[in-house]
Amino acid sequence: MKISIARSALYFLSLLILGIIFSAYFAPDMLVAITNTVWAMCGW
Repeated sequence: MKISIARSALYFLSLLILGIIFSAYFAPDMLVAITNTVWAMCGW
């Protein structure tokens, strides 16, 4: 059970990183907007 949870989290993290790289290539302005939103939500 714990191994499958860790594996699914690893898959999710790798998909998230791939999505960030993809958006950095094809939609850099959207990536900047998402980054600014994340910084604003974190309180920076």
